Amino acid sequence: MDEAKATPQKTYRDLVVWQKAHAMTLKIFDITEQFPAQHLVRTMLRESSASTAANIVVSYRKKNRNEKLHYLTTALDALEECRYYTVLGLDLGLLHIETADMLQNAINEVGYLLSSYNKSIAKHHAEMQRTSMTTADTD
Repeated sequence: MDEAKATPQKTYRDLVVWQKAHAMTLKIFDITEQFPAQHLVRTMLRESSASTAANIVVSYRKKNRNEKLHYLTTALDALEECRYYTVLGLDLGLLHIETADMLQNAINEVGYLLSSYNKSIAKHHAEMQRTSMTTADTD
């Protein structure tokens, strides 16, 4: 008798977008370790990058599509804050150009994945609504 292998339960950790956002956050924490401890750019870069990843996690648990989309939009907003604080850090001389470019590339990658994920959920939601309206019309 063959025993069916149980598939592991999916978690937010399985999302590539979260993996990339988390990796970006770890990079930012490492890079900003050299900044003065109370510097605004250090604090805000860390908070906005962590907020990006955290909002992806929260969205994953939401069953309601509108709530899911709300948290993903909030993650995108936090990511844009990361983008700005990277520019500010460069302009203030806290970041070298190579480091700022590397962070901008990571931000761009997360932004692309996050936008795609957001659009996918919105599209799926729209398709589900069309299907339910079609089903209601045939009843």
